[in-house]
Order: sequence, then C-alpha cells, then structure tokens
Amino acid sequence: MRKFYLCFAFLLIQLSLQAQSRTAEDYYVSAFNEMSDMLAGRDSLSIKRAVFLAEWAYYEGKLDYKTDFCDEIDRIKTFILSLYAANKLEKYKTGMQMAITSYIVSPYSGNGYTPYTYDFETFSIDREPWERQFVSRTLKTHKGQCHSLPWMYKILANELNAEAALAHAPRHSYIMYRDDDNITPEEWINLELTTNQMNPSWWIKEDFEICDSAVIVGTYMTPLTDLQTVACQMADLAFGYTEKFHRYDEFTYYCASKSLEFYPMNPNAWIIRGKSLERIIQNYLVMNGYFIDDYAAYLLRLMDETQWQFDHTFMTEETDEIRERRKQQAIEAQKIQEKSLSK
Repeated sequence: MRKFYLCFAFLLIQLSLQAQSRTAEDYYVSAFNEMSDMLAGRDSLSIKRAVFLAEWAYYEGKLDYKTDFCDEIDRIKTFILSLYAANKLEKYKTGMQMAITSYIVSPYSGNGYTPYTYDFETFSIDREPWERQFVSRTLKTHKGQCHSLPWMYKILANELNAEAALAHAPRHSYIMYRDDDNITPEEWINLELTTNQMNPSWWIKEDFEICDSAVIVGTYMTPLTDLQTVACQMADLAFGYTEKFHRYDEFTYYCASKSLEFYPMNPNAWIIRGKSLERIIQNYLVMNGYFIDDYAAYLLRLMDETQWQFDHTFMTEETDEIRERRKQQAIEAQKIQEKSLSK
C-alpha cells in the first residue's frame, strides 16, 4: 500500500486546497486537472487552452481567456484570412503557412505595422523572467523569443487549419511543416521565427551539436503531434511552478510524470521528475530516520529509472561555447531585424 503514498499525498493536497480559500498553488492544481482531462481524452484537446492555463496559473488567475487570449487570436485569424485571399495564396499548398509567417514578420495594418520581433530588451542567455516567454505577453507587446513566437504560430496554425508542428533543439523551439510546394531541397520547412529564416536540417544539427541518436529517438528535430504538444505544455506548467514557488515537490512530480506518459522523449520533463523525486526522497528519509524501508527502496528505483530514461533522450549538454554562440546569434539576429525594419 505504501507504493501509493505519492498518489494519496497529491489527493490530500487537492482536498486541502478545496477546503480553504483559493491559494496560488490551487491555480496550478486546476490547470493540471484540466490538462490531464485533455490528455486522457475526457476533454477536447486544445493547445490554445493549454498554453493559457499554464500562464493563468502563474498569474494566479489574473488572466482572462476571452479578453487576453481568444479575442486577439480571433482578430489576428481574421486578418490572416484576408491576407491569404488578397495575395491569392490559395495557389500554394502551404499558402496559409506563408500567410501566418508574413503576418508575424512583416508590417501590416493588421499588426499595427509592428512585426513580432525578438525581445532583446530582456535577452539573457542564462536566465530571464519566466513570464517573458508567455504567448499572452507576445500578443500584447509584439515581442517574443524562441518559446513564445513558435507557440503563437502553432496556435494560429491550428486556428486556421494549417499543418504545422512545434519541434525542439537544445533549449530552443521552432516550427516545422512539410514543404509541399518544393521551396527547399528538403521534405520539411524548418522555420526560425526569431530571425525569419528557413534553416536546413544539417545546419540545425551542426549548430546545436545534436547527435544522431537524439534525432533517431525523437528528442530533437522531430515535429510534435498536438497530443505531444499539450504534454509538453504540462511540463512547462511544472517549470512555471518551480519558478514561482522555488521548489520541487509531489505536484511537479505528477506534472512531469503525466507529461511523460504522452511525450516520453522530453528531457526537460525527466529533469523535473528527477529533481522532484530527490526532494520527495529527502523528505521521506528525514521523516523515517534515514531508514531504507520498502517505500524508500521503491522511490530509489523510480530515481534509477528516471536517470536511465533521461540518459536515453541523448540530450545535448549545454557548454559555455554553445551559450556564447547563442548570444552572438541573437546579436546578429537583432542587426538583421533592425536593418529589415529600417527599409
């Protein structure tokens, strides 16, 4: 029975929150429950809603789904449809993807003649305020980075029924869609929204120092399904929790574990699960007088399994050289954007 201690502990957290006035943690439990229903098929799968929930929880409910998310996305959708029609992009199989990209990177009346650009004001290769990656912020400021810009694109693509997927590189995300119009020599378009470039696969692999194994198993350079994308957002919910409360606990363990059920090749989720287990084991051993009983042994086996699974994602370890290269690329991207917008 002790094997189910974590489940009972998490249930007690939920019951305790329900019995009290709403707390900051309560928003995270609500977001977790709704995302879990999506993943389990008990509710409609919605990437837009999942992204909102993670941001809503961080802001403790001070974000409105309709006014801060849906209204602006609907307005953008309407403009992109007009852009698509005016430029006769229906003659291209990827015409809607072209329209979305054009709206994001070029000045139009529909975006106030202010394209969505990299947020260099808050750029930090080591750390930046967590909310700087939020789509809700990008919608308002037209500034974003390698998380919020591709996630915004993905939401718009789903709204417009355009085939496009998120993909990952080390500490980075971008958009992939099939090159049905044969624009490039490759099967897929790799769209980098921070610099408005279509990067060949060989360049991404070389620049991010990605090994073949990580590509083969699907850790990097692989288009995510919508189910995997929501699972990825579940891991981001746990990340936001640790950023807000500065701790790992049963909640982050269950977020990571639920995410990994549907997207097991996410190294970040395995990291969260491992750090959460470390804290749970430490707390249990303190309570138990550091006696390794059956339950402690069970937790340690979970830790070993987590480490093994993480190792087999073949995650690229970030080095000082890679960090410096990221910084220089961001500087070059800023110059390109400034030159483009000054024309």
